[in-house]
Amino acid sequence: MKNVLVILAHPEIEKSIGNKAISEAIDQLEHSEVRNLNLLYPDFNIDVEAEQEALKKADVIIFQYPLFWYNVPAILKEWKDKVFTYGFAFGKDKYQLEGKEIIVSFTTGSSVKDYPRDVVEKIIFPFKGLADFCKMNYNTEVISHEINNYSDEAIEKSKSFADLHTQKIIELITK
Repeated sequence: MKNVLVILAHPEIEKSIGNKAISEAIDQLEHSEVRNLNLLYPDFNIDVEAEQEALKKADVIIFQYPLFWYNVPAILKEWKDKVFTYGFAFGKDKYQLEGKEIIVSFTTGSSVKDYPRDVVEKIIFPFKGLADFCKMNYNTEVISHEINNYSDEAIEKSKSFADLHTQKIIELITK
């Protein structure tokens, strides 16, 4: 079984439907670890060494987050900027993450029509670039739309979408 690391970035995970269900389900798998950045670093003071060690142990790295205005939550951007450093992730034959697999997994509150393929490509471009630059393997993205709590019906629909989302990820990491 592959060692799976989930980098979870959600500023209000306890209020979440999708990201909470997805990360909790993956955390139950053998050989998996979920690092909740918002709980670990509420002050954005990233422990770079601890994060780099976690990355080195992983075979598959899943970035799990809700989409905020076509972007990642601020803590995930800060984390990437601090952790993927020269001499660790790239440069002078120091590609310590080379060959590791990346899966981008995010949820949106809006419908799929708001995110046509060309928009999704722009959203995931930074992760594809990171993978390429650090000699990692970009696997795919898993996206679930309409994950929200606007009504009781929406909550039930969101739970169902989150379950399907989780199943897709588990299929990818157990191949």
